Amino acid sequence: MLKTLVKITPVPVLEVVESFLLNKYSRTKWFVTHSNPDALEAISERKVVSAFKNAAKKTPAYQKLLKKHHVNYREIKNVNDFNKYVPQKSKINYVKKYPIEARCMYGKLPAHGNIDESGGTSGVATNWIHNFEEQNILYKSLKFEFNYVFDGNSKNFLVISAWSTGPWATGVKFCELMERMALVKNTATDPKDIVKTLKMFGTKKNYLIGGYPPFVKNLIDECSKEINWKRYNIDLVTGGEGVTLEWVNHIRKKLHKNSKIISSYGASDVDIGIGFESPLCHHIRKVVARNKELRETLFGEEKELPMIFQYNPTVHYIRNITNKDGKPEFEITLLDKKAAIQKIKYNLHDEGKRFSYNKLIAAMEKHDKNFLNNYLTKTSRSKKDLVKLPFLCIFGRSDGTLSFDGANVFPDQIETSIMKSKDVAKKTNRFKIQKKYDNDHNVQFHIHIELKKNHKPSAPLKNVYSRVILDELMDVNPDFKESYTKNKKLKPIINMYVFNHPLFRQDNEKAKNSYIIKN
Repeated sequence: MLKTLVKITPVPVLEVVESFLLNKYSRTKWFVTHSNPDALEAISERKVVSAFKNAAKKTPAYQKLLKKHHVNYREIKNVNDFNKYVPQKSKINYVKKYPIEARCMYGKLPAHGNIDESGGTSGVATNWIHNFEEQNILYKSLKFEFNYVFDGNSKNFLVISAWSTGPWATGVKFCELMERMALVKNTATDPKDIVKTLKMFGTKKNYLIGGYPPFVKNLIDECSKEINWKRYNIDLVTGGEGVTLEWVNHIRKKLHKNSKIISSYGASDVDIGIGFESPLCHHIRKVVARNKELRETLFGEEKELPMIFQYNPTVHYIRNITNKDGKPEFEITLLDKKAAIQKIKYNLHDEGKRFSYNKLIAAMEKHDKNFLNNYLTKTSRSKKDLVKLPFLCIFGRSDGTLSFDGANVFPDQIETSIMKSKDVAKKTNRFKIQKKYDNDHNVQFHIHIELKKNHKPSAPLKNVYSRVILDELMDVNPDFKESYTKNKKLKPIINMYVFNHPLFRQDNEKAKNSYIIKN
């Protein structure tokens, strides 16, 4: 009934109703827990065509992109047309190709708003423009997540922003948005200031600490002698990179028994709050980790366990695609017409896939017919608490990058560092990079070097590689420089191998080298 009504209701009317629902947490929660999940997806499909046409009419750069691909926006009548004919955007074919003002609505920078940055392969940061109006929808989305996950509507929180300082998207927006919901202190990545703040305000307050996983872990581990974490009511929100279930369990043991540890998914290119790790997401992830057959059913032969999030389809339209290497990716469209720079069919080049709520729950119940009831019993929740939002599963970057403490490291940067040193270059055959965790669940950055014939590994040569690579990363990658400055455990660990070692021999028959080792 509702799905049929959505299909015949004009989009402006749907947007008015949506605004009414998002303005109050109780209304939003009722809607996403009681509505047919297919109806929410139908709203997304209606809005995406409208958002596309709005961008096509008002954005000079987008008009040029559509013209290049011979697309007349007037001929796009429905979501099937949109999926089939509208070209994909990416940082390469759109962001880097067209001037920043041409990518803004009406070809002008907004009068009010903010600019944040993200790093790139060359070390030249990309600037992202946001106007004040578009922050409102992001605020409403994050407010729902804050209330739903952390009970922010019934508790007073002191929020500690421990993200990296500077113009990076997460730290800037986190403070801007959270101060409308709670009392916020921006300590950045300063453990002493965080401990001092906690001691100053005492054990009776509710705290939410936000930061990248490596910093959060170092904070909890290394300050345990200065502060008894279990005495404080501390919840954690992390982002920027995935965490293992073992990482979560390690941190949980050191905090108060009722502490919540949640991950959030976002990107500078689009939004910081695309998806959130609901309690249901975390439960699904644990079940999938224990069930190899279920894991293969959902994700094929993928070795890594993905992060699992839920997202609001009335805010983002997400569609699964397969890239040229056969890896699952997705296109994302921001459905806010007021955004300064419209994100239409944008590919972040993250490896992952979306599932409708019904499809993923059906897959879980195929392996356990009482899956939802068991979840509700185990977590002492009721069916009224189930948000029937679609799922987004993220494995990491599909374009050959690794993320450490919010900093992306590119194989190109490693290759450049090697090639800049003639002595190192003439001894290097191939390399691979890998993200690992030690026995204490600290993240490690491993670089595997295959030497050419007639060269053997040695301690002095290993030191040369370490110095050359670290110097280059510090020079061209400002995100990594800041992360490493605060966390020396991110120093690359060099592993050297003789020519044609089995680790590299497997690439001999491939057309392209494989630069990433997955755990």
